[in-house]
Amino acid sequence: MDKKNSDVSEIDKAIAKAQEKKAKRQALNGEAVTKPVKLKAAAPPKAPKATDEEKLAKRAARKVEADAKAAVRAEARAGRKAARALAKATPHMKKIERAASRLPALTDEARLVFNDVTVNFAAADVASIAAHLQHFNRVSATGRAVGATAPSVGASVTIVGGDPRYVGKTGVVTKAQRIRCYVEVEGAKKALYLFISDVQVAQSEVATGTNG
Repeated sequence: MDKKNSDVSEIDKAIAKAQEKKAKRQALNGEAVTKPVKLKAAAPPKAPKATDEEKLAKRAARKVEADAKAAVRAEARAGRKAARALAKATPHMKKIERAASRLPALTDEARLVFNDVTVNFAAADVASIAAHLQHFNRVSATGRAVGATAPSVGASVTIVGGDPRYVGKTGVVTKAQRIRCYVEVEGAKKALYLFISDVQVAQSEVATGTNG
C-alpha cells in the first residue's frame, strides 16, 4: 500500500471513531443516532493514455512477431515440400545412378571433351551433339561392317561397340549375317543384335584359324 492510500485509511479510521463516540453520546441523551457515513475508497489512478508513437510502436512489434511466425510456418512448409519432392525423385535418381555405373570409362582426352561440352553448351546443344554422335557411330559402324569378315557361329568375341552396357564383355556368336550378328552374353536376357564391326574375334581363335 502506498503512502496516499495509507493516509486515506487512517482518516477513515479517525472518522469512524468520531462517529462511534457521537452515536454513544446521542444514545445516552436520547437523541436519534446518526448513521455513520462511509467514505468511498479512493479510485486507483488511471494509467496514462498511450501516445500515438507508443501505439505505432506496439503495432510494429505485433507485425514483426506475426511476420516471424509466418516465416517459420513458411519454412516448415518448404521443408516438407522439399522432403516430399526428394522422396519422389529418389527412385529416378537410383535408376540414373545405375545407368551411369554401366557406362564405359572415358580416356583422359575424351573426358576433357565431354566436360567442355557439358559445361559450356546449353542443354539443347548437348542433346543435339549427342544425337549427331549417335548417328555418326551408326554410320561408321555400318561402313566398317561392310568391309569386315563375319565371325563364325560359335566363335568367342569381345564386344567393342554398340550398347555401352556390354562393351568389353565377351560372348558367343549364335548367328552371323552380312553386316550384323547375334551374340549371347552372360547377363543379357536375349542375344545382342550387333554390327560385325562391334565385335572382335578372340585372338586365340584368330591364331588357330577357327574363325571362318
